[in-house]
Amino acid sequence: MPTREEHASSLRDSVTQALRARIVAGELPPGTRVVERQLAEQLGVSRVPVREALRSLEREGFVEERATRGMVVRRLDPDDVEMLFAVRESLEAVLAQRLVAVLDDAGLAALDELVGRAEGHADAGRLGLAVAANADFHSALVELARSSVLSSIIEPVSGRMAWLLNQHTDPAAMLAEHRSIVTALRSRDAERTAAVFRAHLATSRDAVRRAGSA
Repeated sequence: MPTREEHASSLRDSVTQALRARIVAGELPPGTRVVERQLAEQLGVSRVPVREALRSLEREGFVEERATRGMVVRRLDPDDVEMLFAVRESLEAVLAQRLVAVLDDAGLAALDELVGRAEGHADAGRLGLAVAANADFHSALVELARSSVLSSIIEPVSGRMAWLLNQHTDPAAMLAEHRSIVTALRSRDAERTAAVFRAHLATSRDAVRRAGSA
């Protein structure tokens, strides 16, 4: 039977994941004030795990405390954005090499299915679901690399990247590039795959820069 401490830790982690997911999905847009009492009522928990979860999300860079408004969802400044892309670019170079080395036919089929799902949602005008499917595609790339070390390093960055891209990019426009990634991986050509990963990230960076200057 779990101890009281283990139960509290599990509850805090669950609340943290739930709130992070809401932020990444855009349900809590940048600038939104997050109130412990309201969140506790919505999640059916006490205010303690919500308070602890918000502190964790503050350390991760998703929320910040302001003197006049309390805790709010952060807006990333241009320097944050550029550094996030720089870190992601370095990590994706490693990820591309790893995937070429270990990805099998079942993994490629899983990626094809995710791209098809996103395409179906986009064609039907279900943009929220298309965004989620595109995020699942990137999560699957990390999972299919089958490296706990790589996953532990990439996942915190991936969450913030998904949050950023959901705010600024057209999910339908990403589909062709995701298909190009799968095609490159199927070729087993490490150099080609790394180039496709870089091009995809560059497209995303340009979209974010355009949105920031609009």
